Amino acid sequence: MEAEAAALSQLQLQLLALVSELRLTRERERAAREELHASSEVCGPQIRSVLDLLGLSGCSGRDVFLTRFWVGTGWIVQRWKAAEEERRREARELRAELAARDEALQRLESRVKCLENENELLERNEKDLKENIERLLQSREAFMRQQDSACSLQWTIQMRDKQITVISEKLNSHLALFNSVGKEVAAVKQVLGDVECLVGEKENVVSDLKCKVQRISVLEKDFVGMVASCNMASLVSDYYLTEMLVELHNMETALQKFQDIFSRLGHEEMKSSLPVSESQDCKVDSIPGSQVDLPNEDRMIPIIDETANANVECKSEIDTGSNQVQSPPSLKHYALPCSEPVTANVEKSECPPESEDIEMGNSSPEQQTHSANPDPEVENQS
Repeated sequence: MEAEAAALSQLQLQLLALVSELRLTRERERAAREELHASSEVCGPQIRSVLDLLGLSGCSGRDVFLTRFWVGTGWIVQRWKAAEEERRREARELRAELAARDEALQRLESRVKCLENENELLERNEKDLKENIERLLQSREAFMRQQDSACSLQWTIQMRDKQITVISEKLNSHLALFNSVGKEVAAVKQVLGDVECLVGEKENVVSDLKCKVQRISVLEKDFVGMVASCNMASLVSDYYLTEMLVELHNMETALQKFQDIFSRLGHEEMKSSLPVSESQDCKVDSIPGSQVDLPNEDRMIPIIDETANANVECKSEIDTGSNQVQSPPSLKHYALPCSEPVTANVEKSECPPESEDIEMGNSSPEQQTHSANPDPEVENQS
C-alpha cells in the first residue's frame, strides 16, 4: 500500500511537470507566430518607403516601372534578396522549432495518455484494494461476532451445567429429606396409634369411674332422703355418713391418680412430638399428616384438691350431730378431660346402680372415723 501510494504521487508529479512543459511550448509557439507576423508587417512599409524615395508613389505602376525601372534596381534587388533570405532562414528556424515543439508536444501527449492510463489502472487497483480491505474488515467483524457468540454460548452452557448440577444435588437432598420425613412420619403415626389405644383404654376407665360417681351421688341422695324421712339416731347417721365420706374419699384419690396418669401421657406425647418438629424446619408442616395435635392436652381442666376442707366440714357436721348432710364440695370441683368421645361414652352408658360397687364393710365406727380423717402427711405422699 505505501509503495503504491509513493508511485502514484511520483506519477502525479511527473504529470504536473509535463503539463507545465506543454504550456511553455505553446507559449513559445504563439510568440514565434506573432514575431513572424510582425516581421512581415515591418518589411511592407520599407518597400513603400523606397518607392516614395524614388518618386514613384504618385504615378501609375506601369509608368513607374517603365520610367524608373532601372534606377536603383540593383540596390532594391539586393535588399529584397537579403530580406527574403533572412525571412526564409527565420521561417526555417521557426518551422524547425515548431516541428520540434510539435514532436515534443506529441511525445508529451502520448506520455500524458500513458500516465492517464496508468492513473486509471492505479485508481482501479485502489478501488479493488479498498473493496478487498472492506471485505476483509467485514469478514473480520463477522468472525469477531461469531467468536463472541460462541464464547457467550459456551459460557451459558457452562452456567446451565452448573445450575443442573446444583439442582440435581438439591433434588437428591430433598429426596433424602423426604425419605427421612416419611420414616419419621411412620414412626410418629405408630406412636400416635399406641397413644390413641392408651387414651381409649383410659377413657373407658374414666367412663366406668363416672358411672360409679353417678351411682354414689344417687346413693347419697337416697341416703339423705332416708336420713331426713326417718330421722335416725345420731350414731347411726354418723356411722353411715362416715362410711359415705370414706367411699367418697377413696373415689377422689382414684380420680386424682387417673388425672395424674392423663397429665403424664400428655407430657409424653409432647416430648415424643418435639424431636420430629425440631428435625424438620418448615417442610414437615407442608406434608399432610405431619402436624399432630395432642389430644386433650390443652383441654385439661385443673383439679383442685380440697379433701382437707371436706374432711374438716364433715368433722364439724359429725360433732354438731345435725341431720342435714351436705354433698362434699370436692366433688363439685373435680373435672375430667374435656373430650367428646368420653362424653359420648358417658351418655351412651346407662349403668344401673349396683350395691357391689359400694362396700359397706362391718368395720367399727372408730376405724371408719380413722379412715375418714387420714393423716395429712399420708395424703400428701399419695
